[in-house]
Amino acid sequence: MRVCAISMKECWQDDQGVWTSYGGFPRQMTAIASLFDEMDLLIVRSKRRGGGLALPSRARIIAMREPKGTDTMRKLNVLLNLPYYAGTMIRHIRQADVVHTPVPGDMPLLGLAIALLLGKPVIARYGGSWHPTAQTTFMNRVTRTLMRFAARGRHVVIATGEGSEASSGGVQWLFSTSLTEEEIKELRPDLDRGIQRPARLLYAGRLSVEKGVYELVRAIHLLKERGVHPMPVMTLAGDGPDRRGIADLATELNVMRHIRFAGQLNRADLSTQFHLTDIAVQPSLTESFGKAWIDAMAHGLPVITCNVGAARACIGADGERGWVVPPGDHVRLADAIQNALEADIDWPAMRRRCREYSEQFTLENWTARIARMCASRWQCSYTSGKLKPAS
Repeated sequence: MRVCAISMKECWQDDQGVWTSYGGFPRQMTAIASLFDEMDLLIVRSKRRGGGLALPSRARIIAMREPKGTDTMRKLNVLLNLPYYAGTMIRHIRQADVVHTPVPGDMPLLGLAIALLLGKPVIARYGGSWHPTAQTTFMNRVTRTLMRFAARGRHVVIATGEGSEASSGGVQWLFSTSLTEEEIKELRPDLDRGIQRPARLLYAGRLSVEKGVYELVRAIHLLKERGVHPMPVMTLAGDGPDRRGIADLATELNVMRHIRFAGQLNRADLSTQFHLTDIAVQPSLTESFGKAWIDAMAHGLPVITCNVGAARACIGADGERGWVVPPGDHVRLADAIQNALEADIDWPAMRRRCREYSEQFTLENWTARIARMCASRWQCSYTSGKLKPAS
């Protein structure tokens, strides 16, 4: 069986010509590829950057040119170049047995629509917040409507998160992760330690508005205004379009000395940062099931995050595996950080709860869940790690 996967994820070739990307995307694409005999992976070519992981070696990479502009200008550019993008997708979708579209995003949404029109079985996986938030766009709503329509047929339609509501109408919940069983076993965090003075905090992710990093900077400023001593050291691991704006805000609020920009890190360097950290802070304004939550917990780190997506299910009650605050509220975020720094907390017990929780969310479990969904919906077999058509 051949799968055609279509993504808008930024990808580039390294010095050796290997196609690379960042975040959990490369590992998740490798996992999807493992279920099939062949994969065509349609991606968007971007300029070279650091800290990436290789795309699946077995995949045939089809690099489409990157649309110009952002937001509305990008969408207009895609429409103006629709014959190029749609034509490229149609050629490869026609040759495929299955189409995989990790949405939201303009390219996978276009690929999803084409696959449905061509009558191809689809694995449509929604990675953003399935429930509406303040960050939900018109195109997000269009995407979810199309997915609900597809879920009525033979297609495998997945919403990233936890719960029961999405399961109605054929849409199924699935957690998100990029941690393998081997990686979790190799991680040996010190679960018996307390908290350092000054405490070390870590944000890992894209530096953009929807990730709540501006609110995080404002929370650090508020801690300084309150006279918290010693002030924690806040490391921002990642890159993105708002790096300069975040740095400007930190300078304006006179907290740059308390914030460190680590840049885009590879998996090994990010793991080192987790080992050096006391608490992970992920204040995203819109999220489904954050991979960074599980990455942090695997290192024995409690997580302070916002009440979006599956945050409450993942974190549990406040103080169980971290703390949950309202999205976009830097005062409540500062309160949670200050409480974690000053309260009498059994850190070893909390670190063990975090580690134990993370161990169930492996990439192998994620892959097997998708495979079982496909086998059930398509009446095909799933044996020896492969999907096979019904005889």
